Amino acid sequence: AGYGVFGTPAVVIDGEVKCVGKIPKIEDIKKWIKK
Repeated sequence: AGYGVFGTPAVVIDGEVKCVGKIPKIEDIKKWIKK
């Protein structure tokens, strides 16, 4: 709640919206987690 996300699925990591409305690729998820 409070992220301004208006679609699902949505991915939020460390309070930052990374992806909305689609399933992210594994490579993208790995990049987001490593940062």
